Amino acid sequence: MSYLLKKLAMPESRKRKGHPFVKHSDIPNSQRAKGRFLWAILIGIFALIIAYFAFGPDYIVLALALMIGAAAGFFIGKAMEMDMKK
Repeated sequence: MSYLLKKLAMPESRKRKGHPFVKHSDIPNSQRAKGRFLWAILIGIFALIIAYFAFGPDYIVLALALMIGAAAGFFIGKAMEMDMKK
């Protein structure tokens, strides 16, 4: 009788789930390159090349294409970073 009361009153730790394994990064967060800047540079250069072939060496058009491409790359990289954090 005592065994049954003891069994009902004591928790069973075998049924509890274990802690999830979290692998910490070898590179600190402050030393990692941010994806938003990488994509801003890549898409900005790509837009610059396309504008050069489309419009020739017109500096105003090249500057606009570079700024628009960099802005688009920044927001694409920012969205990718937010998706990776989920």
